[in-house]
Amino acid sequence: MLAGGPVTDDEMTDFNFALIATRINHDERCARFQRLRRRSARSLVFAGLVLVVLNFLVCVAYVLFSLSQQGTLP
Repeated sequence: MLAGGPVTDDEMTDFNFALIATRINHDERCARFQRLRRRSARSLVFAGLVLVVLNFLVCVAYVLFSLSQQGTLP
């Protein structure tokens, strides 16, 4: 086929099947990669929100602690 010689119908069918199978495998890999990217982005957003909430809780605890210390001064 690459040398330019004549090919049979069976060889051409096998070649076309190989091209189609390669394309399907490529599409599946691309879809898997896209799912991984979406899942990673969601995980990063979730981790960021957890950090924001923890920071907020620490700030609230600090404010409450500061207010309680001011109330005990003579």
